[in-house]
Amino acid sequence: MRRVDISYAFWCLSLLGVCGVQRFYNRRPISGIIYLFTAGLCGIGQLLDLFLIPGLVDSANAPLLLKEQHDPIEHQLLQLARRSGPAGFSINDAVLALEPRGQIDTLAVRAEIDRLLHADLLDVSNNHLGRVVYREP
Repeated sequence: MRRVDISYAFWCLSLLGVCGVQRFYNRRPISGIIYLFTAGLCGIGQLLDLFLIPGLVDSANAPLLLKEQHDPIEHQLLQLARRSGPAGFSINDAVLALEPRGQIDTLAVRAEIDRLLHADLLDVSNNHLGRVVYREP
């Protein structure tokens, strides 16, 4: 996790002639190189960074915060089984319900469901339409 106070400390290095270190710290290496070789865009970029640093830190931390927000697939599948009750859920239901959306691999979902089945945390059966569904035991 990146911190605002450390970013401002790195910004202070520009007063000694080393510009762009705060950009490197906040996962912006391209603009860091540009700042380094252009004296912080002739000082204008460095001055603007005084106000932009909180946003830079937030954007650098965003991927880590997203990763922390989501429960592991196992917990999400067990919660889905509990919510779906006797009706159960299908693989399609699981892929659509799991977070982060669009980043869940169907093979990973199948593997996790198989693992939960072998651990007796899920049961498999067919619903009245013949679809394979997974339920809480």
